[in-house]
Amino acid sequence: MKLLIVRPQPGADASAKRVREVGFEPLVMPLFAIEPVAWTAPEPAAYDALLMTSGNAVRMAGPQLPDLAALPIYAVGAGTADALTKADLGIAATGTSGVDDILGIAETAGHRNLLWLAGEDRTHAQPPEGMMLNVRIVYRSVAKAAPPGLAESITTTDAVLLHSARAARHFSHQSESLGIDRADIVIAVLSAKIAEAAGTGWLAVAVAEKPNDISLLSALQSHFTTPSRDP
Repeated sequence: MKLLIVRPQPGADASAKRVREVGFEPLVMPLFAIEPVAWTAPEPAAYDALLMTSGNAVRMAGPQLPDLAALPIYAVGAGTADALTKADLGIAATGTSGVDDILGIAETAGHRNLLWLAGEDRTHAQPPEGMMLNVRIVYRSVAKAAPPGLAESITTTDAVLLHSARAARHFSHQSESLGIDRADIVIAVLSAKIAEAAGTGWLAVAVAEKPNDISLLSALQSHFTTPSRDP
């Protein structure tokens, strides 16, 4: 099975590695590029924990991030945890089911005032009652023009992996601009919200049970291996 990966680097290569590990063939063609956003780190004493939901935030935060290293860090996803480890930053806990899950873990640990280093395009968070969550934008994902060969890549792969609502919308637009009928395309998405952003009319939509590549590939594999129920 050949899968098209359109997320930005270095996440695209990380996803490609997981695709190969399950025996599929990845085709990497990023439609976005990550760039840092200027920001000012607040006084660490104003917070009792730090929230990180993307490895891009770790990589793009720059030299101000170590100033916050004394705070307990709550991470979402293995990729974020790996980026924190590579940056020699400790992790209080890692969540695998999204931002609301990790906020519940932080609350249980007694943390009520969190600083979230995030991207401009981020998941909506619903903190527990009484928890303060202050967001600082440290990076953005910039949409790129359609690279040469995108149309052929879309039409010759078995499915397209979409990791964010913005990616879903941008890919939908690119497909329409190239004159490709979405009724011929299978997409695999990390969440129901991403599926909603992609719109309707696709040949099929595989939705991951959890927001990670392993669950995403499992959902896609189930789609292709489950017999059709049509008569």
